[in-house]
Amino acid sequence: MNKTFNRIALLLGVAVAVACSAPNNKKYELNPDDVNLTWRGEYNNETHRMHYTENWAGCGWSFGDDSIKPAANFSDYDQLVVTVDSITSDTTIIYLNVRYTTSSIITSESAPIVNGRTTLRVDLDPKGKSHVVEAYVMSKRPCDLVVKSATFCKATQYGEEHEIKVNDSFIDASEFDGYSDDALISFNYYAGGEMTYVSDSGTIEPMNNWGIGIVCSIADVIEAVCPGRTIMLKKIGEQSFTCLLGDIRYMLELADDDGERGLYWVVWTGGNVTDVHILNATIREAIN
Repeated sequence: MNKTFNRIALLLGVAVAVACSAPNNKKYELNPDDVNLTWRGEYNNETHRMHYTENWAGCGWSFGDDSIKPAANFSDYDQLVVTVDSITSDTTIIYLNVRYTTSSIITSESAPIVNGRTTLRVDLDPKGKSHVVEAYVMSKRPCDLVVKSATFCKATQYGEEHEIKVNDSFIDASEFDGYSDDALISFNYYAGGEMTYVSDSGTIEPMNNWGIGIVCSIADVIEAVCPGRTIMLKKIGEQSFTCLLGDIRYMLELADDDGERGLYWVVWTGGNVTDVHILNATIREAIN
């Protein structure tokens, strides 16, 4: 089985003029025009396109550091939410970072899914969010991406959990009807064995943190991956990963060779693993 790992992702910001508490107690919309921090690349303030020309390039927003200029105060908010699209690479990993005067950095990472919406949420450090120094996006590899929106907001609350019908590792697209893009999906699975590989010397070695499963739109030829997420074997037993429905809705519009629209649970390994299967999938609607 072939597979393309794409994950999608990110950007963020904060208006340059922000030095004190943001004005809206529900959310603060960041202006992509105000990017003022760039290295190893270029940012077009009119088109909001980031052009990363080297590895580990970055662009974003720089605030004060409480030395000459006060740091930005976002203590009214819990998360930074960024949406981007038009990512030109399906192999890079993109990092969304928020740095505080304590020098601590809260980071999240993602990579693009082809032609899909990309939303990334980062929880702010409760102790540091009143003194934000920088918010920026860094790419492991050269690529381009366009910033659609960036918002500081309250933490998203979710309603009652509902189980999604899984039929022979397939979830029909109709299972997601009626839910918003902000609904949260959880894929729960069980890994009952250890992954190994044969080294050059011929010995069997463990394969820690290796992808063992994906969710995709087409079972045999994987054209899109949700949202580039691989399931990581961090421990044996029950595990799960989550994503927003909006990040996989593009895949729900794609049909396989038999015309079925939906998602497939696909086990993929780079070594030997036993008894890896999905237990269930659940969804919760965002209520704020």
